[in-house]
Amino acid sequence: MRVHELMTREVSYCLPHESLARAAQLMWDQDCGCIPVVDEDRRLLGIVTDRDICMAALHNGRPLHELMASQAMAQRPVRVGPQDDVREAQELMRHARVRRLPVTDGGGRLVGLVSLHDLARQAVSERRLLPRVRMREVARTFAEISRPWAKATTSPAPRRGTRRRTAFAG
Repeated sequence: MRVHELMTREVSYCLPHESLARAAQLMWDQDCGCIPVVDEDRRLLGIVTDRDICMAALHNGRPLHELMASQAMAQRPVRVGPQDDVREAQELMRHARVRRLPVTDGGGRLVGLVSLHDLARQAVSERRLLPRVRMREVARTFAEISRPWAKATTSPAPRRGTRRRTAFAG
């Protein structure tokens, strides 16, 4: 099965100079967890997730309307082409530990998005037929991308005027 057979074709996106408030609003409106960041020709520049937006707001200490998509986006995101095999897309998701992959044409222009949800829905709909997307592989992909990252040994320094909370055992 090829990526274009199950990808989402109508994908909301934002430009790098647009605010993170706009990106968050698009995610809310479209009920999705990421927004690709493209240039004026729809060439993929990066991707912003809901977590990226939260972390940008936290670490910059500024409201979302003051931060731009380019400040929070993952640059050079892993991507697939519409003719790529779905198994290759799953392998990329596992390796990069991402839930979604932008789909770009030969010129790097955004043409869709394929997500773990797309794979799971396809696997469920095919389970009685000759499956081209196997539930076991979807579960393996989900397990791999959900594996916790190594925890940081230090926490970020508190902003001026705040006190660090300390937990005491006892």
